[in-house]
Amino acid sequence: MHITAGKYKLRKIKTLKSLRVTESRIKNVLYSLFKDLIKDKSVLDLFAGSGAVGIEALSWDAKEAFFVDINPKAVSLVKKNLSALGLLGSAQCFVKDAIRAVKEFRRKKTEFDFIFLDPPYNKGLLIKSLKTLEAYDIVKNSGFLVCLGSYKEPVQTELPCIFERRYGDRIVRVFTHPTTDNRAER
Repeated sequence: MHITAGKYKLRKIKTLKSLRVTESRIKNVLYSLFKDLIKDKSVLDLFAGSGAVGIEALSWDAKEAFFVDINPKAVSLVKKNLSALGLLGSAQCFVKDAIRAVKEFRRKKTEFDFIFLDPPYNKGLLIKSLKTLEAYDIVKNSGFLVCLGSYKEPVQTELPCIFERRYGDRIVRVFTHPTTDNRAER
C-alpha cells in the first residue's frame, strides 16, 4: 500500500494481512474534499488499522494525528509506518477501544478538526461509534467527521451530512458539527 497524495506521495506503508485496506480511490476522494482544509489541523484516526488514513492526513500537512486501535499489532504497525516516514513527532498512538478513547478525549477536553472513522463493517460499531461521538462531542465546531463503511450498514445520526457517495461496496459520508457552516462538494 502507498500514500496517494501530499508530501509523502507514493511512499509505501505496511499493513497486516488481517486488516481491510482503505483503497487509493477512497483516499483520493478524501484528498479532493479536504486538501485545502486540513493544513495545520488535528486529526483522529479511530479504528486506525495500519494508520493509512491518518498518515495520508499528515502527508497533506495536518498538524498532528492521533491513532486509536484496539489491536496491539495494528498500533505497533502504525508506529513503524510513522517512524519510517519520520512522523513520530507529529503523532500519538493508543491501544484502546474506540468508544473508551472517545470518552477519555472528552474528559481531557481534547477536540479534533477531523475524525476519520472506519470500523469493522456490519458489526454495529459504526452506529455505536457515531452515537458516542455525538454524545461526547469531540469534533471542533468547524470540524468534520468522516465515516467509511459498508453501504449495507445503516447510519443514524443527527449530525448534518454534507457528502455521501458510494464506491463499490463502500460508502463515504462526511458529517459536520451541527454549528458549523462548512460545505464540501457533493
